[in-house]
Amino acid sequence: MLASFLNVLIIGLIIVAAAALYRAFVGPTTIDRVLSINLVTSEVVALILIYSYLHGSAHYIDVALVLVLGSFIGTICVLKLLSEGKLI
Repeated sequence: MLASFLNVLIIGLIIVAAAALYRAFVGPTTIDRVLSINLVTSEVVALILIYSYLHGSAHYIDVALVLVLGSFIGTICVLKLLSEGKLI
C-alpha cells in the first residue's frame, strides 16, 4: 500500500520537475530560473529519499543532505551575485 503510494508520488514529482525545468528554460527573469532550479533540486532530494526508503538503504540519505547543502549555498551565492553584483 505504501509502496504503491510512493510510486504515484514519484510520478507526480517527476511531472512537477519537468514543469519546473520548462520554467527554468523559458522563465522571463533570472529569479524565475533560480527558483525553478532550486525546486528541481528539492524534488531530486525527495526522489533520492523515497528511493532510499523503498530499497531499505540508508546510504543515500548522506547524498541527499550534501545535495541540499550545495543547493542552498548555490542559491544564496546566485542571489547575492544578482543583488550586489559580486560574490565576496
